[in-house]
Amino acid sequence: MKAKMKDNLIKRYEKVLPGEIAAQEEGDKTIAFLKSIENQEVDLVFTAGDAFEREDNDIWLPDELWVKIE
Repeated sequence: MKAKMKDNLIKRYEKVLPGEIAAQEEGDKTIAFLKSIENQEVDLVFTAGDAFEREDNDIWLPDELWVKIE
């Protein structure tokens, strides 16, 4: 599914998952990834109802971070 990522992804991610990035061993990787897809169109894949970017299937993208492109 195509989606348009919103702006301020790091703040939005932290709002949905407080402290998650800081708790990760590779938190810098999550920050870099979120910055790289901010305001971009991406392909999402879903696992058990959770959205992930097709190329980087490691970081969950809560619904608050993107808008479906019809």
